[in-house]
Formats: sequence, C-alpha cells, structure tokens
Amino acid sequence: MALDVYTLFICELYVLGFLSIIMIFAWSGAQYDRVLGFTTVAIIASVWLGSLRSHGHLFLPVAVGNTLVMLAYGMWLNAFRVFAGLRPGFSWLFGALLWALLCCFPSFYHSVPKRIMVSCLLCISYTVALIIMLIRSRACLQITFWPAQLLLCFHLVFHLSRMCFDSGGSDHGAMGHNPFSSYVILESTLFVIGLTFTILAMVNERTQIRYKQASLRDPLTSVWNRRALFAQAKTAEKKSEQREQPLVALVFDLDHFKNINDRYGHNQGDRVLLDFCRIAKKVLPAECTFSRLGGEEFAAFFIGDMQKAQSLCEEIRLLAMISRPDNIEYTVSIGMAAGRNHSFSSLMMMADKALYEAKAGGRNRVEMMRSAPHNATLTSVNL
Repeated sequence: MALDVYTLFICELYVLGFLSIIMIFAWSGAQYDRVLGFTTVAIIASVWLGSLRSHGHLFLPVAVGNTLVMLAYGMWLNAFRVFAGLRPGFSWLFGALLWALLCCFPSFYHSVPKRIMVSCLLCISYTVALIIMLIRSRACLQITFWPAQLLLCFHLVFHLSRMCFDSGGSDHGAMGHNPFSSYVILESTLFVIGLTFTILAMVNERTQIRYKQASLRDPLTSVWNRRALFAQAKTAEKKSEQREQPLVALVFDLDHFKNINDRYGHNQGDRVLLDFCRIAKKVLPAECTFSRLGGEEFAAFFIGDMQKAQSLCEEIRLLAMISRPDNIEYTVSIGMAAGRNHSFSSLMMMADKALYEAKAGGRNRVEMMRSAPHNATLTSVNL
C-alpha cells in the first residue's frame, strides 16, 4: 500500500500540534518541570517543521525546517541531561549551527544526497547522546528504561538504514519528490509521539520513586525510618541464612536527651541528632542499615559477628562522647543482639532489653545480648 506523502504531512501536523498542547498542560501541571519544558519546546519545533515541509520553496524546508529539526534534537538532549542531573550546556546547539552553516555552501544546499547524509549523521549523533544520557539515569528508571532504550535504538537503526538506502530524489521543494520521504515522515512522527510519552512516563516514575524514598526516610536526619528498617530486615534475614552468618541488631538511645532540649532548645537538640547520625554512618559498614526509630532512638542491623559489632559500637560511643557539637556534651547507650535463625523482630527485642540494662547500669555503655538455641544471656561490656 502506497503512502500519500501530503496526507502524512497533514496527519503529522495535526498529531504533533495536539501533542504540543498536551505537553504545555503537562509542563504547567508538573510545576514547570524542566525535563517536560525542554520536551515541549522540542515538539513545538517539530510542529513548525511539519508546516514548512509542504511549502514549495527550497529555503524553508531545507534550511529553516531542518535547522528546527536539529533544535528539537537539542531540546531532547537537554531534557535527558537535566533528567540525569546535569546542566543543559551548549552542545544542543551544535547540530542546528552546523546545518545552518552548511546551507551557506551551494554544493551542499543543492545536493540531496549530501543533505541526507549529514542529516542522518546528526540524527545518529543526537540519538547516541540520548542513549548515553539514558544509561546515566538507569538508577532512577526501573520500569521505563528498556522501553526508552528500545525506542531510541529503533530510531538509530532507521537512520543508519536511511543513510545506506536513501539515495534522494529531486530537490524541488519539499520532500514529496523523494521516494523515501513517506517512511521518514511516518517514522519521525511515531518517534516524536513515542519519545514524548516515554519522557512523561520517565518523569512520572522518577516522581513516584522520590515519593517512595521520602516515605522511607526520616525528614530531619535523612536516614532510614522505622518502616524502611523492618522492610529491609526481611531481605537481611534470608541473606543471613544463606551465608550462615549471624544477623546483628543494634539499638541506640541518646542519654538524657530531654534535658538537652530543655536546656539548649529543640534546634540544638536537632543539631545533636544530626551529629550522632553523622558519626554512626561514618563508623557503620556500608552494608549496614541505619535508621531512626523516633525521637532520640536509633537502630541498625548488618550481617556479621558480635566482636565486630562490639568494636563498632564502642567506637560510636567514644566518638559521640568527644564530639561536643556546638559545645553540647552528649552520650549514647547501646544494646546489641545477634543470632542465626532468629527473626529480626526477636533480635530487636533482645537488643532493646540489652539497651535497658545499659541504661540501668549507668548509661554511656554498651550491653550485649548473646542468643543461644534455647535462651539468651546478657553480657556486660566493661567500659
């Protein structure tokens, strides 16, 4: 079935025009997200291209139209760079400036094969750059990464094929005289539609991940909260059984924290909490999960032995005692428990009991609960 080129022109202009309206509302609804902003500008540039292709003058479709194409690619590159946490920079202007410069030379301007070759090379370059930016954003894309990669790879293969098989046609006006033009228009329209909705899905997924992360983080200290602690402990229980190593649970409580708030104010109390979190995160191993249970209580777990846990807790206790943020002295009491084939909840109960003994024993100390098959024994660490 033959595809009428001019019918495709009208369909392309209508679809992209309607899509640009949707994106304007999506951009404003997302509180003017920069990723959606660059995408909106790219689609608007594509709409202008579609309107220029049907003109009979050579200058509009060849010079202005294709310059807008390169600007649209540049806007997509900016969108992907911003999504990856980078600044837009000036690389997005390269394609448009190069095309405008080449159009100043008659040997290029009037040669359809040369224009097709350069256009394909620029499209391929931009597409490769988009793929690289997408890979850099892999950490925050669990679902939309592979659909986006598939779309970009298909677009890349299409332009590689066009560079090999599109010999060009007459250079009179628009692309209607080129036998390959109908496939170019159809693919470009589908690509713009697919990429636009993919970017919308990417932004939506990133927002959902941010909200999920926020629900698992303590707003003051940015460490994990109680919900995250117990959720991640389920995975740790399985790993402990697989490795045949004990799971260690730690419970921390800042001594006389209410007195600190009453004497220095809640702002300084928050300063002490942040200081303790800094110390704990610095000392505890990277695989350790550290969280704030609430108030001045914290907890952590990792897979290891009691001797290592005892050494870490003692280091945290000493560093907290000598830290003195804003000349405020504070100490911490720590309860420890470890065991294999124990649920994390039961270890937390034993660690909490050890913490109670540390408080009863004078505070600023570490108490260790050793688990056994049928009972648990409390061991006091002489400090």
